[in-house]
Amino acid sequence: MPNEKYSLFESVVHITEERDKKSLEQALVKTLSDFIDFDALIFLRFPSATNSKYMEVAVSMPISAIKDKLEIIPHEFGDQRVELDAHLTRCVDKGEIISNKQGGSQRTLFPILVNNVVSGVLDIYGHDSTTKTERIIDGFIRIYSNFQSIINDNEHDTLTGLLNRKTFDAQLSGLLLDASAEKNNLTCTGGERRTSNTVSSHWVGLLDIDHFKSINDNFGHVYGDEVLLLFADLMRKIFRSGDLLFRYGGEEFVVVLTPASDLDAFNTFDRFRQALEIFDFPQVGRVTVSVGMVKVGAQEHPATVLEHADKALYYSKDHGRNQVSNYHDLVNSGELKERYVEGDIELF
Repeated sequence: MPNEKYSLFESVVHITEERDKKSLEQALVKTLSDFIDFDALIFLRFPSATNSKYMEVAVSMPISAIKDKLEIIPHEFGDQRVELDAHLTRCVDKGEIISNKQGGSQRTLFPILVNNVVSGVLDIYGHDSTTKTERIIDGFIRIYSNFQSIINDNEHDTLTGLLNRKTFDAQLSGLLLDASAEKNNLTCTGGERRTSNTVSSHWVGLLDIDHFKSINDNFGHVYGDEVLLLFADLMRKIFRSGDLLFRYGGEEFVVVLTPASDLDAFNTFDRFRQALEIFDFPQVGRVTVSVGMVKVGAQEHPATVLEHADKALYYSKDHGRNQVSNYHDLVNSGELKERYVEGDIELF
């Protein structure tokens, strides 16, 4: 018994050592695998806080269990998506543990609530549930949920609820590492990537509300904050569930698009611009936005990506506002001169 108590203590320490969402998910599954027997254990998460028609596979033990147990949604961008079957839907809707026999094997689904919202589900197969093991699973889920809520609070802007600047910096660094790894893999395998408008890449867009200072000056900061809140709500409605939305600071926002072609990326940003243009803000009336967009390329410095997006944004600002500018198009047309950052040195 002392050894079991010590093991539980060490497992709690292991979970709370993690400082990001993905590592925390992996720690929870790894910890549970040390305490319960099962044929398959799958951690499913929603792509955002809002309801979705699908869930993403965060962790699976074994990996092969995903295809064996769930209906995979074909998706070109790499993340593994699954449809919500009747049991998953019931678990999410009710926020309760759901158990049933499936082909002679027990299936038990545990809802994961973060800030009283079901953000994921532990889908466990072949586990003979007992009062003791259910208490262990429930206890570790509660530890995970409490710590995840702390991480969520640290990652989000307090006014709009969007992701904050610190989180953007970390996400951008991760995207650049992934892009570099993909490029190296193509080089090692002799692969070749086409350079046409049909190639899909991540895109970063800087969005800046036009004449926001005059809104604060003429209507006061209460209405200015309301504009920011409604602006953020419109972002959630217009952009796709997989796109990452950030409040970068003040009236400036950032969107990281899931991989898209040049044309699709431009149309996505312009669709938001048009939707905002006709939106009626209480008291304030109509508000517009200027956008600068840039492709996330391999082996680029984060400062380079932001510099390029910022240059495109200010081109939009200087040429009439209420428009979307593509940094690469501006360079190709000679409107902007390309520059990049290597270490701490700016080069042209």
